[in-house]
Amino acid sequence: MERWQTATAVFFVYVAVVAVLSRGLSPGRRLNVLAGAAAGAVLLAGSCALPAAHLANVWVLPPAALLIGYWTSGLLFVAPMPRAERALAAIDEILAIDALAARTPRFVAEVLELAYVGVYPLIPLALYLALREGVTADRFWTVILVTDYVCFGMLPWIQTRPPRAVGSAASWPSAWRAVNLRVVDASSVQVNTFPSGHAAEAVAAALLVSGSPAPIVGLMVLAAAAISAGAVFGRYHYAADAIAGWAVAIIMYCSFRL
Repeated sequence: MERWQTATAVFFVYVAVVAVLSRGLSPGRRLNVLAGAAAGAVLLAGSCALPAAHLANVWVLPPAALLIGYWTSGLLFVAPMPRAERALAAIDEILAIDALAARTPRFVAEVLELAYVGVYPLIPLALYLALREGVTADRFWTVILVTDYVCFGMLPWIQTRPPRAVGSAASWPSAWRAVNLRVVDASSVQVNTFPSGHAAEAVAAALLVSGSPAPIVGLMVLAAAAISAGAVFGRYHYAADAIAGWAVAIIMYCSFRL
């Protein structure tokens, strides 16, 4: 098995065990989590049946595993933890996130909102650039997936709602925000992940293309910063979520150097 496949197997076993042992999950939700874990296992079996360099194992199945893992782990949310929400909100207050968002120029707000949703095309772009610089697909997806699995795997233990759901709405004027909210409402699990998967993915992607020419590296770092800022100032995430996401990405990148 490739390392990303092993990590995926461990993650879905973890999710299934947590679902079985969780006392707060309803029987229906527990069944859905187990079904999601089973879907991940089927995907993994199909992946292992193909050569490691097969197109599906490079471009299709790893991101599919990421999405299944995200949606499945979201089902482990039982109820908000008020103390955790207050702690995260307190850090935002210290950093004056709402005040800074209110003073953000319209153009910058539009760019950051666009950057937030831009994390989705950023990952395949980073894969293309990384492969061109000699990074193996297995290393790329191992770093990306383990980074995300850590973020998703924390959900059973730190259960919070995003700032926009608890009265801390973005106060900046942005036409693109309406598009983002529709995307989030249609595709997200509607709960907060600590650390932030968005911020973590973006930083991991930037690190994985660090062998590219300096202008490309600079643009990827700028994109990672903009995605993180969009997540925080758009009130999709708390500041602590993004900071923790950066830390996870750096640790995972350093952990899988080869």
